[in-house]
Amino acid sequence: MMSSLPPRPAMSGRAAAAGRAMSLGCAMSLGLAACGDDTPPAPKERTVSALRLIGQQVLPRRMDFQGTVVGGLSGGDYDAASGQYVFLSDDRTTTDSPNPPRMYTATLTFDAQSFSAGDHHLHRDAQAARRPGVSQGAGPGGRRSGVRAHQPAQRQLRLGQRGRSRADRGAAADHRSVHPRGVPGRQPPAQHPVAVCVQDEHREQGAARQRRVSRSLTFPADGSKLAVLAEGPLQEDGPAPTVDAGATARLTVITHATGAMAQYAYPIERVQAAPVPAGSFTVNGPSELLALTATRFLVLERSFSVGVVGNQVRLYEIDLTGASNVLNVPALSGEPFTPVSKRLILDFETLKDTLGGIANLECLTFGPKLANGHDSLVVVADDNFPTADSATDRNQFLVFEVIP
Repeated sequence: MMSSLPPRPAMSGRAAAAGRAMSLGCAMSLGLAACGDDTPPAPKERTVSALRLIGQQVLPRRMDFQGTVVGGLSGGDYDAASGQYVFLSDDRTTTDSPNPPRMYTATLTFDAQSFSAGDHHLHRDAQAARRPGVSQGAGPGGRRSGVRAHQPAQRQLRLGQRGRSRADRGAAADHRSVHPRGVPGRQPPAQHPVAVCVQDEHREQGAARQRRVSRSLTFPADGSKLAVLAEGPLQEDGPAPTVDAGATARLTVITHATGAMAQYAYPIERVQAAPVPAGSFTVNGPSELLALTATRFLVLERSFSVGVVGNQVRLYEIDLTGASNVLNVPALSGEPFTPVSKRLILDFETLKDTLGGIANLECLTFGPKLANGHDSLVVVADDNFPTADSATDRNQFLVFEVIP
């Protein structure tokens, strides 16, 4: 039996204005609905040959919502049963806003022709992204960075945690980890044990760079496995991407029942734009991972350079078939291996003028089927809680038709 949804609270004038763009709410009693039984759904295998832009919506900068600043949306997923999305805010509390990490639910209204308004109803869960026994914000637990609905019997969300590097902490590196979270609307367990831990230093000598640890996760095929993709290379695997050369990150696949792991090399492209002035900060790496089949995935790869307006973002399809399992390779630099294959689906730079700029895209999820039977794809930006209007930092929501 599907859990019922609570009544919608009245909107303030400011909330009503924002509601013309879309509906947003903090996830507590309104969220992913429970399934009817414990039987895992049949695997959904998807094919993506191209994307067609349907539309865009942008939320107001630093929008106040029931005492929280809406922003930092770095991961999300869609629940077909309720027709709602859940988005994770990776708020660091001390530097972004006074709020703890949290989740929001959203109702997005679109069809094959347009992306339009939605009713505005909000619910709050201050504990949504907290991990018991770990301080929040910039503390030892690092930043929450990804969320996926776990489809099988557990009926839970999984929250990805980036962790932090030794350089960031001045001590031992944090672990990348994935934590279970009770589905909103259901009583969460008293304790949230770590479901699986993919360590930044899964070998004693291994070390992740600051902000280059795992931020994206997805469930291939029937949900019996979890795939996690690092945002950049381990130090032992070679240098970070530059404007002249790419790099190699690791994609880890874990089997839930046994804990068995396999690991594959993901080739990161070079930084897409030279910084201004020369020598300033640049970054490029995968910001999101979304399963198509047991071996094929969509990867959102995001490049940023200081002094360049906006981000340079590309969407790729990758395939693990034929790739080397590098789990037991201590350092990829100088070692022979076959990386995952990679195919460009969309260069968002081609949409820059249409959209008024490309923001910091970090969230990727399939939405409902369109009337023609094609999948929809929702892409969302992390605005980094800006203090001024910016084409680079916006609460940008994009909807696409998937051309199979």
